[in-house]
Amino acid sequence: MRTVLTILAVVALAGCATSPVPSAQAIKAPADRVLAYQVALEGSGALTVIRDSGFMGSGCYATIFLNGERAAKLAPEEKATFILPPGEWVVGAALEGAGLCGPLNEKRTETETILKQGQEKYFRVFSAPEAGLDVRPTSL
Repeated sequence: MRTVLTILAVVALAGCATSPVPSAQAIKAPADRVLAYQVALEGSGALTVIRDSGFMGSGCYATIFLNGERAAKLAPEEKATFILPPGEWVVGAALEGAGLCGPLNEKRTETETILKQGQEKYFRVFSAPEAGLDVRPTSL
């Protein structure tokens, strides 16, 4: 009996983790949920944020922040590309919405990056049972 319960617990936790979505397979977020940094700039770079697929947090939008400003709201398997001037950027994410969305992830997670002129960078927003929501660079 104890073995069965252990197996069920492991399967349940594994089912909560999200899976990476390659940029080519991610769905472009609708324009009404991409809120900033969409105007072409001379000498700019591009930063694309891709949200994983999976069950954990799937009923909530992941709000993407750039230097603390709301830039997009992504559903699972969606991506948004931002046109940014070169320099230091803080990329953040938090689950937002009604019901369980707030308690699932009350804090924003952030990571720093330096974007150079003409450079393209990719970031992944993912959930893991032991860590909650996170945002990290990706090569997918």
